[in-house]
Amino acid sequence: MKKVVLLGAGGHAKCVIDAIRAGREYEPACALDPSVVEGGTVLGVKIVGPDSALPRLARGGLSLAFVALGSTGDPKKRAALWKLAEDLGLDFPNIIHPSAMVSPNATLGRGIYVGAGAIVNAGAVIEDGCIINSGAIVEHDCRLGLFVHIAPGAVLSAGVKVGDRSHLGTGCCTAHYLTIGADTVIGAGAVVVRDMPARAVWVGNPAKKIKGR
Repeated sequence: MKKVVLLGAGGHAKCVIDAIRAGREYEPACALDPSVVEGGTVLGVKIVGPDSALPRLARGGLSLAFVALGSTGDPKKRAALWKLAEDLGLDFPNIIHPSAMVSPNATLGRGIYVGAGAIVNAGAVIEDGCIINSGAIVEHDCRLGLFVHIAPGAVLSAGVKVGDRSHLGTGCCTAHYLTIGADTVIGAGAVVVRDMPARAVWVGNPAKKIKGR
């Protein structure tokens, strides 16, 4: 099995490790996390240092990395880890839990996580670094930009476009063929019934803007 270094060793990393082991295509080689004591473990995966240890691992022959740091609406750290790994020439596998259903007619970029029970239907386009969490549904012909995070149980109806770095909270849902701008946060349980401009936070049913970003 191909070995992958995990960038991050928190809660989301546990889900990533479970999906990797269930899929049996990759093996978590080790994890890096500046906020966790070196020498510790996450689900039995050894934490070997902070992010600055990545060049040493790359020189040692590891060629695959996965950003296992979660996002709560601010993906800057995830993007920075991605750039660090990419600048070192590492590639990013897609980690898809075997219980997820991803259409062979969907188009996936690199470094995408699709959690247990999630659905990605035909014609969907998922760009690099996205998280599609447990039980989320991305319907046909949706398009997710870079580093979009779809939280557990969120439902995107057909043809929805989500801009780069946006976060759709747990259990939210959208009407068909809407556009959600970049750097937008949709609160948990919100119901999106119209297009939403970039760089704003929306909550409620129907979703209303409460502040800019």
